Amino acid sequence: MSRRLLALAGLLLLSGCLYNARQRADEVMCGLASHPFDLAPAMPPATKPDTGTASPGCEKNSAAAQFPALDVQTTALFQAASDVQQPKPRLEPPIPPEVPGSETPLLKLPTDPAAKMRARERIYPELPPLPAEPVPQPGPDGQPYTLAALQQLGAANSPQLRQAAADVETARGNLIQARAYPNPTVGWNVQPSNDGSTAGVQGPFIDQTIKFGGKLKLASAAAEMDLRNAELALRRARSDLATQVRNTYYAILVAKESVRVSKALAHFTDQVYRLQVVGQLGFTSADYEPAALRAQAYTTRLAYRQAIQTYIYSWKQLVAAVGLRQLPLTEVAGRIDALIPYFDYDTVRAYALRNHTDVLTARNVLDKARYNLKLAQITPYPDVDFNVSFLKEYALAPRQFVHTATIGFPLPIWDQNKGAITAAEGMLVRATEEPHRVEENLSTMLATAYMGYKQNLDALEYYRRFILPDQVRYYRGVFDRRTVDVNAAFGDFVTAQQTLSANVSTYLGILGALWSSVVSVADLLQTDDLFQLATPRELPPLPDLDQLPAWPCCHECPPAGVSQKTAGGACSDATNACLGVQSSEASAITVPSVKVLPPLQPPAAKPLGAAASKQQP
Repeated sequence: MSRRLLALAGLLLLSGCLYNARQRADEVMCGLASHPFDLAPAMPPATKPDTGTASPGCEKNSAAAQFPALDVQTTALFQAASDVQQPKPRLEPPIPPEVPGSETPLLKLPTDPAAKMRARERIYPELPPLPAEPVPQPGPDGQPYTLAALQQLGAANSPQLRQAAADVETARGNLIQARAYPNPTVGWNVQPSNDGSTAGVQGPFIDQTIKFGGKLKLASAAAEMDLRNAELALRRARSDLATQVRNTYYAILVAKESVRVSKALAHFTDQVYRLQVVGQLGFTSADYEPAALRAQAYTTRLAYRQAIQTYIYSWKQLVAAVGLRQLPLTEVAGRIDALIPYFDYDTVRAYALRNHTDVLTARNVLDKARYNLKLAQITPYPDVDFNVSFLKEYALAPRQFVHTATIGFPLPIWDQNKGAITAAEGMLVRATEEPHRVEENLSTMLATAYMGYKQNLDALEYYRRFILPDQVRYYRGVFDRRTVDVNAAFGDFVTAQQTLSANVSTYLGILGALWSSVVSVADLLQTDDLFQLATPRELPPLPDLDQLPAWPCCHECPPAGVSQKTAGGACSDATNACLGVQSSEASAITVPSVKVLPPLQPPAAKPLGAAASKQQP
């Protein structure tokens, strides 16, 4: 029984069933999953923005005291509402019926103040509550997912990575097979007697083909290039997975920022709309004015709702990117605008042209083409077939053993392998140009990705440093002028609010496009760290959109029903008190000087291979 088991084990060994390619592929996967990717760079010390000092008597709403004083000068500050010149009615051009909403009737309210206020409350009711944000669950061990943890999770579950690891084992097996020498042939030779009446001679023989010209060496060298390219393909698959995880990770961070900013915009547009309905935004308030603010409020509400949906489905894309079928919404660590990697074009290009897997693969293909051409050229050189037989004579006495030897080789007369040589030469010519083509392609891809990266980086800096701060200043100025100046145009206020919302939406789009271009540039580097060949830098501070003015005073304004003249005067006096001035000094308020930050200077390029300092968050 033991002999049978031993023989069976020997057969299994000879058949190759014990060469566990699956186990080795799993070991490669475990090694890749344990390799750290995208460790977070060191964060600078946190700095709190200057919140200003609240004026005395404004403890209830100290945020309103940080707003800069405004140069509002008007002689109609305390002008009676009856002195306001009413515009003459004009003929309204008909709205085409093809325009959606053209069937809406003209707004007409009663003239009685109390009935008019009740009608306004009925026509312009309270807006419904904002939709609730999804609450993410805590991550493993109560900590949110970091980019490095997501990369490790993706490496452990990626089917593409497992396929690439299996391809490496396939190429390794082909290399082993290419190095194997041809097996000998063993048999039994039987030859009859001269008359065929009985067996003449019979005995064992052995036949062996002997390779000449270094054919095995060249074939194994070509197979070794295939193994190297399979290993490069595995590295490329890991880099592609890292790019996919990075894209979805930064997409969800952008979505979180969009939810936060859109919610702030929705809150303050709702508040401004309600104040306009009750008549607390100025001395005069036409009946149609709240409609424009309500439309803007619903616009920001729609953006907020869309931001929530984007956040939810960005998480689902991230779950798919890490190779999982289902995972509940979980907290993700990081801020989208904390640190931005600064790439130097020449540094990135030089590194990519030396280390990109496409370049290395093209060079290996060129070496393989050279080996194949040499192999095709020496293939006509014949291999020798050697045969030896040991036979015993059975027909004639004395029935002794005799041996025979046969040596043969093909003559390369008709088939000189010219077609294969020509084909190998053509493949060599093609392979010679492949590195050039790959370098040109990489240069083009880098130029395209870097162009978008630089454009988005400049746009983001301009929006944070100039456009959004100035737009917030303009909105605050128009808002405060509306509260004290009877002649202030309501259209300016609506336009300022719309422009601010549009600029914030544009800023969020630029933020997402910037990180997409950052990942595109890093994809050409194929480094383990997004910041390895980049210099982390901070962005200019963003205006606090959570503190946009909806009613910049620190008192309770009169309720609905009080005359606009009384309300306007009371609110204006309280506003001046919050600003620390008397009513007679309201016209002397000046704008304080604004400190302009110096433009960011690009840092010096780092040496190739230098990595930014990192720490695990």
